[in-house]
Amino acid sequence: MSTEDRRQGRGGQVGTLFLATVLGVGVGLLAAPSPGDDTRRALRKRLAAAREDIGEGLEDLEERSRPARRAVREGAEKLRRSGKKKYDQAVEELEDFADDMEDGDDESGSLGTVLAVGAGIAVAAFLLSSERAGPTRERVREAAATVRDEAESRWDRFQRRRREGEAKGEGNSRTDPADSAPQVS
Repeated sequence: MSTEDRRQGRGGQVGTLFLATVLGVGVGLLAAPSPGDDTRRALRKRLAAAREDIGEGLEDLEERSRPARRAVREGAEKLRRSGKKKYDQAVEELEDFADDMEDGDDESGSLGTVLAVGAGIAVAAFLLSSERAGPTRERVREAAATVRDEAESRWDRFQRRRREGEAKGEGNSRTDPADSAPQVS
């Protein structure tokens, strides 16, 4: 629930409370045992006393909440400083890492290779063992079948053209890239 929704809900509650109060005062005035002037005077005294009580209660609440508010502000500032420090450390480490990557030393290249192989093994293990990877496994199988079929088709075309060229006795003076053997990339 958003803050705006809560405010609207509270606004509705306050409106309902106000309406109930007005209706209660109206019914009380109509059914009052005293004349109107006496009833209004008594209501004014009670409202003034209620205002004083509410004012004193708010002052007391503010006084009691002051240490808690101060503690919350100090805690938030401490968290902000700690977060800034950690952020600065992370940025510094990232810059150091970027510098190390730019240096291109053999250790980072080897480490990158090891990490890539490890990631590949982890992905393969996940794809082979996880039930959630079932749809992915099926898509990989379909893609592999499509690639296999295309490779077989190209190989057959290459073999056919080669046989036709040998049967005609043509020399290989010029090779067309489409007629050449499929290359492994």
